Amino acid sequence: MRVFILSDLHIGHKDAQYEIMDQAIIYIRQNSRSGDQIWGLGDWFHILENGFSHCLNHPMAQKLRDLAKQIPTRFIPGNHDHELAKYRDNPDLGNPISPISIIHPFADEEIWYCHGHEFDPTTEYLPPWLLWLWNKIHPKVTPSKLKQKDFSEKYLMAVYLVYLRASISLQNKIKEEGLNYKGIVLGHTHLPFLQESPELPFLLDDGDMRHSGTFAVKDDAGFHIMIWKKDRWEDKVIKRP
Repeated sequence: MRVFILSDLHIGHKDAQYEIMDQAIIYIRQNSRSGDQIWGLGDWFHILENGFSHCLNHPMAQKLRDLAKQIPTRFIPGNHDHELAKYRDNPDLGNPISPISIIHPFADEEIWYCHGHEFDPTTEYLPPWLLWLWNKIHPKVTPSKLKQKDFSEKYLMAVYLVYLRASISLQNKIKEEGLNYKGIVLGHTHLPFLQESPELPFLLDDGDMRHSGTFAVKDDAGFHIMIWKKDRWEDKVIKRP
């Protein structure tokens, strides 16, 4: 089975890279086979700043719902579309992004999958309404908001803080649950990244379609980071941990 892993599309944002999203959809349709899946690791929508209706009625949101009719799609809400979590936790409310299913972070083949804001101290402890207020008061605090055209020291420090806290959290889960997690796959930082160390868990950030134009693919051989290069997808192969 092949899985297409996408995070941080930020549909509804004025600077979202919709042309690259279209290319990703074309790639997925052309390369998917029966039994394949799509996993969304959060922040597909820019609900927190741009509103629920604006984001879910966007033409790109409909393209993803149409894609989900062909390929089963599971989605983990992130900090910018956390409002969708209430539909996950209260099925009687319905599912506004059906046939895309809304799910909790999960483990698969000893890898933990999540959005990643859980490890960001600027977002992890705040309820949605307070997070909205926090963003208004401090508009450039999370890694995604710190990232501009150039890499800043503040941005990289924020990114690596998320990765280090994710690694520590995974090690704690191993101790507490007695399960042998080999690594973690996340988004949130808007930076495609691979951490391979004999002393740290495997960590893969699939990147984003807000800045870097990347997503990941998981298959029997391992992972791939797909990077959009002007007119084609470049495939960076990553061995399974």
